[in-house]
Amino acid sequence: MDHLYRTHEYLLRHTRRGLQRSLMEEIDWSQRIIGIRGSRGVGKTTFLLDYARRHYAPTSRECLYINLNQFCFTVDSLGSFVDSFVEQGGRTLLLDQVFKYPNWTEEFKQCYYRHPELRIIFTASAVMNLEEDDPELARLAAIYHLAGFSLREFIQLDSGIALPAVSLEDVMTRPQELVAELARTLNPDLWLDRYLEYGYYPFHLEPRLYSENLLKTLNMTLEVDLLFIKQLEQRLLYKLRKLIYLLAQQPPHTALNVSQLAAAIETSRLTVMNYIRYLADARVLRPVFKQDDSELRRPSQVYLGNPNLYQVLQPEHPDRGEHLRTFVFNQLSKEHDFRLSPRGARSLFEIDGRWLLQIEDSLEGRYRSDRHYALRQGDFTRDKSIPVWLFGFLY
Repeated sequence: MDHLYRTHEYLLRHTRRGLQRSLMEEIDWSQRIIGIRGSRGVGKTTFLLDYARRHYAPTSRECLYINLNQFCFTVDSLGSFVDSFVEQGGRTLLLDQVFKYPNWTEEFKQCYYRHPELRIIFTASAVMNLEEDDPELARLAAIYHLAGFSLREFIQLDSGIALPAVSLEDVMTRPQELVAELARTLNPDLWLDRYLEYGYYPFHLEPRLYSENLLKTLNMTLEVDLLFIKQLEQRLLYKLRKLIYLLAQQPPHTALNVSQLAAAIETSRLTVMNYIRYLADARVLRPVFKQDDSELRRPSQVYLGNPNLYQVLQPEHPDRGEHLRTFVFNQLSKEHDFRLSPRGARSLFEIDGRWLLQIEDSLEGRYRSDRHYALRQGDFTRDKSIPVWLFGFLY
């Protein structure tokens, strides 16, 4: 156990202190089992270490970070390790990459019932469906989702300027006031292009080329999060990669043509729909449904999961409107629902069933009173006209 404590202390002393993510304030830390679910690369490991750094001294024996890919756990059971940890005064275990340990859910439950003084905080891939895979653990655990950086968090990380999050209600009903308040501190529009290129993932701070890191993350998502966790065959990797690329190349507002995609990757329509669901779980793709459609049906449109993915999937001049819509959907997706409006326009969406929102780079044609406009360029003194960057302050 001592070597694990040495690793824990080293990581706390040498891992760069990051921005406190907004999720840190949202979690009920009194829960005894807490799951942090998120897509690959968004900073789940850093989140665990940041929690330890904020609540315990590096040399404290009460808290321990462990990556469950440690070889010792091929022989030693997690349950017996936890028994020893608690016996020596341990109270908080931070467990990373739990899917690397077989039968982890059963041992978590045993630890829960055997050690009421113990808290377990673990990370899980976004594709892991704990609610279906183990309903008992899902009942015992509080599960939270860690999203990638918002535009607000990205600005704070790079500039050190602390900015408040805003509610969607305020964005939709009083955008001019919010813009005026934020303009006293900085001009967020100047940060938007940088965010669209490299702001969603925290590894833009690393010396390696961002696009190479992003490509590695995307491929690891497919090879580990999907093939390993979902138990898909290795031969399907090529089809998944081709499907993502084809969807990224579609012209703006293209309706999803499942038959065409099935022919292109040489599989069935049902398999294409399953792949899209898997990739949506992994946050690589973001399906958009019509307002009255069940999510079990075919989506009307499919966007990339976040705007940075255009760097590796459509690096040469992505359509500006599609890029901005991807940004808005991504920032809304943490807490809000968005659907394609049945009113005909392919860039008109219904948000939380309350607001009609048209998302464009700039508006061609006249303003209509029945909707709000999210624009990169426009007359923001007009009623219901919102600068698109403001959606980046929702969390």
